[in-house]
Amino acid sequence: MAALETEAVVLKQFDLGESDRLITLYTKEKGKIKAVARGARKGKKSRSGLVLPFSYHKFTLYQGRSLARINYVDSLAMHKQLREDLDYMAYASTVCEYIERAGLEEEADQALFSLLVVILEKLNDCSKNELLFYFTVFKAKLLLLLGVKPEIENCTICGSKMNLKGRTAFSVEQGGSICKKCLAENDNQLSRSAFSFFELNELRALYKIIFAEISLLKPDQFNLNLLEKLTDLTEKFLIYHLDLQPKSLDFLYTLRNLNS
Repeated sequence: MAALETEAVVLKQFDLGESDRLITLYTKEKGKIKAVARGARKGKKSRSGLVLPFSYHKFTLYQGRSLARINYVDSLAMHKQLREDLDYMAYASTVCEYIERAGLEEEADQALFSLLVVILEKLNDCSKNELLFYFTVFKAKLLLLLGVKPEIENCTICGSKMNLKGRTAFSVEQGGSICKKCLAENDNQLSRSAFSFFELNELRALYKIIFAEISLLKPDQFNLNLLEKLTDLTEKFLIYHLDLQPKSLDFLYTLRNLNS
């Protein structure tokens, strides 16, 4: 059997048989992999205490006929907060489900892997009122990496340079901004429910979240109303253009409604 040494994040785990666990990993070297942790449910420290959801480790894996087997684990970050608090867990679960659905089996995507590692670290270390910010950043960056980022600077119908002063129509279906001329000319074809309006400062915030390094983004630069608007937009883009709608979202928003 071929051995693979790689960094990986545990996306989820399931019981397998009487003593094992089936672990879904997102790895730096091979993308998404399913692996068996032998004896994990019997309390072996090298497996049961480490291969927990949202944790980040160095693994040695051996590829069997159908599934890989975890042979060695060296912890890099346990991210305990993401498992011990329900609010943190809801956000982390949704992030990991997005990655599980977007990532390909045994196909490396190091940019996607890096995004996952950074966002889980930020979620684990942030305060509760910053969770929505980092979740919104994650979704915006995910759109960029998957090639469907919202078009801001050019009209998505005619291609002309946008004048973003004042209010700008923004369509999920069209993929971004719509200039005033196209909005007027296509009024009969465009459903009013299919687009929303953004102010210049809101579009600048969206542009910054998409393109700036995460380390340069500060939660206190974005108020709650703006984050609500941007997280709704990024989510609609992921659903409409990529059919990415994690089941974990239902629980996340139920929890957010209870807390509001």
